[in-house]
Amino acid sequence: MTTRTGLSLLPGHFQLDDEEKAEYFILKIAYDSTLLQSLRKLVTKNKLFVANYNFEGLSPHDLTLKEGEVLEVVKYDDDDGWWYMHSLDTDSKGYVPINYIAPIKGKYSPMYYKYIYYHTVSRDEAEERLSQADTQAGTFLIRESISGPNTLSVKDGVTIRHYHISIENNQYYINPRVKFDSLNDLVQHYMTEADSLPCSLTVPIPKQANTPIAKNKELEINKSHIKFEQCINAGQFGETWKGDWKDKGPVIIKTNIATDITQETLLVEAGILQKLHHKNIISLYGVCTESYPFYIVTEPMNENLKYYLNKTLITPAELVDIAIQVTEGMIYLGEQDYIHCDLRAENILVYINIGDHNTVKIANFHLIQHLNGKKYWTVKEDTKVVLRWTAPEFFTLNRLSIKSDVWSFGILLWELATKGKEPYPDMATEEVKEAVSKGYHMPIPRDCPEPFKQLMPNCWKNHEYKRPNFNNIIDILLKYKISYL
Repeated sequence: MTTRTGLSLLPGHFQLDDEEKAEYFILKIAYDSTLLQSLRKLVTKNKLFVANYNFEGLSPHDLTLKEGEVLEVVKYDDDDGWWYMHSLDTDSKGYVPINYIAPIKGKYSPMYYKYIYYHTVSRDEAEERLSQADTQAGTFLIRESISGPNTLSVKDGVTIRHYHISIENNQYYINPRVKFDSLNDLVQHYMTEADSLPCSLTVPIPKQANTPIAKNKELEINKSHIKFEQCINAGQFGETWKGDWKDKGPVIIKTNIATDITQETLLVEAGILQKLHHKNIISLYGVCTESYPFYIVTEPMNENLKYYLNKTLITPAELVDIAIQVTEGMIYLGEQDYIHCDLRAENILVYINIGDHNTVKIANFHLIQHLNGKKYWTVKEDTKVVLRWTAPEFFTLNRLSIKSDVWSFGILLWELATKGKEPYPDMATEEVKEAVSKGYHMPIPRDCPEPFKQLMPNCWKNHEYKRPNFNNIIDILLKYKISYL
């Protein structure tokens, strides 16, 4: 059925003016009496959204969505990628990932912008997205940058133009004549008037929620058989949960929900895990790829190493044993010509063996690279890395190698020695980047195992070729372990 303006009552990707919006809901109430009580009030501007994609809730607190469903915001958290929303179609409430919804019409909420208009894409990828046939003049996105200023990319009709967003005295500007206290203020200004741009901004290109791709039938697990129980790690590279696989038992689940990680990246990670078989590398059970979000399902573990270090009294001998197990896993990866690129305590999982030594396994292979016989990997412009664990050659030469993993291993030893503290504890991230680029090394913690004191400064040599390899490292650790027996 349609309204007098031709508006379908089964909304998809649409935009309404205020009159059409009111008409839509009046008619919807008239034809669906169950909505009379659910429509608490006429939805005001900035609160009405449409679901752009299907979403299956992960927990009882989440709101399952169907594409085209109309939603209103109940509350949002400034520092979270999830909003608590009310579905006007089903009269249900729950949490929704912000990159699954879009405002229907009018001024965009600043908090919506925070999660939608920032993209970690290259210049070429930005131009490809903005050049799509259905994008109008003024469509835009903001490209995030690790090393330099963010960039506003905007379509002016035919051409894609790029403008650096500079920061001076905590103010943002494209033209130094007009400065703003926040990026949101800058965007709102240029939506109101073009000023120095070729046209005013209209709508952002939303971050692309992942859509299914061809699945590996041998690995595919029925998503309804996977139950989430406890989150053991969460960050920009996804969430890791303890869970249960129906009729199979405990598992670990990694999901790409509310992150910039695409389904391709997650499935590449699963494909690599399928090839790796080592006692100190997490073992793959399967994947769930039929609908977003996607899961990697692996063998059960208890917790990540950082959390374990924080809460557990650990002897020097056990610290060395953990380091040995990680080293053995890294030797295996090197033999397969892989580099991990994100070796740190949060990405190592612990299986607690009562009455026996615990097992640790390297996990989270979202940045893993196969070198194909090369000495190093030239990092793509928009690759996100965790800077506190990253070797100086990333900052100076834009590359990583197996010796970069050795540097990260040195930081991991520091984590072991300090019971899981964050490296460079008195520095902001940008200060770490500058200090490491200039040759700064953290002080060696007192009261740490002797081999750690020997290894840390060697792992942190500024020149890659001066650092030990993992075979050298395990020799030193094993000598210490033998002396303890």
